[in-house]
Amino acid sequence: MKKIIALLSCLMTGVLLTMAQSPEALMTQASTEYKNGNYVGAISLCSKIIQQKPDAYLAFCTRGLSYYQLAKYDASISDYNKAIEYNPNFAEVIYYRGLVYDKMNKYESSVSDYTRAIQINPNYIDAYYKRGLAYYQIGKYDYSVLDFSKTITIGGDKADAYFNRGLCYYKMDKFEAAIADFGKTITTNPNYKEALYNRGLCNYRLDNFEPAIQDFTKAITLDLNYTDAYFNRGLTYNKLDKYNNAILDLSKTIQLKVDYADAYCNLGYSCFKSSKFDDALTNLNKAISLKSDFSDAYFFRGLVRNKQKQYESAVIDFSKSLDLKKDKDAFPQGYFNRGVSFMSINKNDEAVEDFDRAIKLNPEYAEAYSKRGLVKIAMSKKAESCADLKKAADMGLEEAINAYVKNCD
Repeated sequence: MKKIIALLSCLMTGVLLTMAQSPEALMTQASTEYKNGNYVGAISLCSKIIQQKPDAYLAFCTRGLSYYQLAKYDASISDYNKAIEYNPNFAEVIYYRGLVYDKMNKYESSVSDYTRAIQINPNYIDAYYKRGLAYYQIGKYDYSVLDFSKTITIGGDKADAYFNRGLCYYKMDKFEAAIADFGKTITTNPNYKEALYNRGLCNYRLDNFEPAIQDFTKAITLDLNYTDAYFNRGLTYNKLDKYNNAILDLSKTIQLKVDYADAYCNLGYSCFKSSKFDDALTNLNKAISLKSDFSDAYFFRGLVRNKQKQYESAVIDFSKSLDLKKDKDAFPQGYFNRGVSFMSINKNDEAVEDFDRAIKLNPEYAEAYSKRGLVKIAMSKKAESCADLKKAADMGLEEAINAYVKNCD
């Protein structure tokens, strides 16, 4: 009996000690629990503090941090609001609230909070960096550039700051500036595969195809399953007329991502250029099955069908491609190739109409002048035909020179 009484006495003493703990002591415990990853425990202790002291802004802040870690973003915002109410110049908690808004995709709100934190602390490097990321999300790339530049000036994580500024420059079509920033990223961290990949994209956009290949290859060396790097290296090999290499890379892309419509489409083009027409059709059909409004896939399939002398089917594909093309005025080759198909089935009026459209969109389209000249020979319009052939011959097109010499005085 005496042992039981002694045990009860000890338990009561412990309870009384807990009840008697000051808010400061509880806050120390809450901070420890938070650091140890016991967020539920930290929330419980902070709640006890707030019951004792309703204006304990540190408790609201710590509880808000704990809710954030548990992805309870609304509760986190509510606590941060209280902390800011009791301490309006608490730059850190304003910054933390911005982080929550980022998680909620409320980037305008996060920008506002990061700006307010910077006003309180003009050298708040993390706030500049995060605001730069938020501006990027809402498409304000010039503002992002300013924030990442400020981050670099203050002296933060330069690799990430240079990298993200490079992404902004890429979005702004400032490819040389982007290449410079990705280069600085790589100098700081040679294994930064995303920087290598994105520098490759910039080189591709500038028609620097060999450097692009080198960058994509280095990225792949760092990640053998880097799907986008294989895909874009495949596109680059196509630009260099290295179609067998392109086939290997685009096939690897599909192996890694079986429903990648763009990869099937470009693989189909590589096969077409390699005269593997059956393989080309298989891949282009797959691309269209995955993406029924894929204008380029219909266009490439039309090219294949022209080669296979399936001209009626080619006309259907080119027409579908043109119908789906968002900017027909930038697609004279669509009209030209449909014109070739019409020409091949003796629909001369339709062919001339398409060549007219192609030339209107591209007045220097030598092949279109030549084909229109050849059609007009068949239509017994010699004067018009010779004018077209002479135009194409003056541009150096061998087909037109031969036809002009043969048919014109």
